Amino acid sequence: MSLRLQLSLLFVLTIAGAVAGGGSSSDEAALLAFKAGFRGSSSSALASWNSSTSFCSWEGVVCDRQMPTRVVVLTLPSSNLAGGLPPAIGNLSFLQTLNLSSNELYGEIPPSLGRLRRLQILDLGSNSFSGELPANLSSCISLTNLRLAYNQLGGRIPDELGNTLTKLQKLQLQNNSFTGPIPATLANLSSLQYLYMDNNHLEGLIPPDLGEFAVLRELSFQRNHLSGVFPSSLWNLSTLTVLAANGNMLQGRIPANIGDKLPRLQHFGLAENRFSGWEGCILWYDYT
Repeated sequence: MSLRLQLSLLFVLTIAGAVAGGGSSSDEAALLAFKAGFRGSSSSALASWNSSTSFCSWEGVVCDRQMPTRVVVLTLPSSNLAGGLPPAIGNLSFLQTLNLSSNELYGEIPPSLGRLRRLQILDLGSNSFSGELPANLSSCISLTNLRLAYNQLGGRIPDELGNTLTKLQKLQLQNNSFTGPIPATLANLSSLQYLYMDNNHLEGLIPPDLGEFAVLRELSFQRNHLSGVFPSSLWNLSTLTVLAANGNMLQGRIPANIGDKLPRLQHFGLAENRFSGWEGCILWYDYT
């Protein structure tokens, strides 16, 4: 083997080792910065996060099997974490699942989450996050499940979510303070199966193109300020098991053959609106 070839091989191995080491140190540093953000918290969930063990064995942390220095899962639900979400979480570039639901997190959702291009599941539900939903969450192009329910988020739902999160299957935004219209771009989410937007301050018309969902199972936007004619296209969503729009200002006529149009329906709620048809019938029904 020539000296030049040996030197080239040594250079490649050195660079590879540096990259691997850098991946380890950067993910560990991001986790330690995350922990530091909860220094005053009463949570015991982060007690195992110390140098006596590998960070891949810390509570709530799972590393990739093929790249064992990269964190792919961080799940700490109901862990008494109190405080703002440290922006360093956006440095876990291989993260696929982030579940921090049912804690005491508050403040704005850090825009750094938009750097997590591999993220598939993001659950920040049942906290006290406020401010607007960062539009750059639309950069998390691998998302299949986005749950931000039961927070204090406000402002408009960004149009960008419907333009780029084409793999999304679950979108849960209920029990916040979102305003403005339902983005028509959500109709682009062809894989969507669950859409919950209840208990917000959404207003205006329901986009008719939402009736083009091919696999939608549950659709609920109860107790908002939606108005206008209920789109007839929604009566064609034959895969629906839940349809709930109670407590709005919607109008239109309920088809007499709704049972034929929505054969899988188990939960049906259109009360407290201005519908015609089905006079004298209860417009909330649970078939289960």
